[in-house]
Amino acid sequence: MTDQPQDSAALDQLERQVERGQLFTHTALSNNAERIIEMETFVYGLIDLLVEKGLATAEEISDKAQAVHQEMVQKGETLGPGIVMRLENPDTPREDFVPVNCAERIHICQAICCKLSFALTAPEIESGHVKWDLGRPYAIRHEPDGYCTHQNRETRGCGVYDHRPGICRRYSCANDERIWSNFDAMELNTAWINDQLGADDRPKLARIAMIRLEDITNTG
Repeated sequence: MTDQPQDSAALDQLERQVERGQLFTHTALSNNAERIIEMETFVYGLIDLLVEKGLATAEEISDKAQAVHQEMVQKGETLGPGIVMRLENPDTPREDFVPVNCAERIHICQAICCKLSFALTAPEIESGHVKWDLGRPYAIRHEPDGYCTHQNRETRGCGVYDHRPGICRRYSCANDERIWSNFDAMELNTAWINDQLGADDRPKLARIAMIRLEDITNTG
């Protein structure tokens, strides 16, 4: 006999992911269209003004535009759909990594780090062990309660621990002031957590990153 509650939960999860995937596509297309229209209006107006005043010829502007385009392509600065993917060297340890005894803290923090977001690497995506979010390719998937889809809600442990992403293996909350206002005293930064990581069952394209911008250079 089919387990209807489980089937219903699976359908709800699939429906949410399809909704987020559509929202991602529509948002990306709308944002790109707005940027293109705004840029076209400004650029074409500026080109006409320069040509009318005799400050540049149409041919000179065309040649310069092609040169700038090639430079943008080489630097990866061309307009894209907003897809994220992480690059890392798993053999490069973080020099500032501080081991944390999660067992003695999890009753306080409730594994709040599992609400942080991050992009997966190509090998992690292709392995099939972890799920990415259709609403934000290729970031780790979160559920309506804000937690990672792979977290065991009863134990707060990782359901894919042996295959967990490299960024999870290398993350330490010891120096993350977003999580702890006082790490040694095990005092959570509840103001930031409630403001930034509260549960939200609506599709959400932007999440708080597990690794902060200032830490990216240390992630390998």
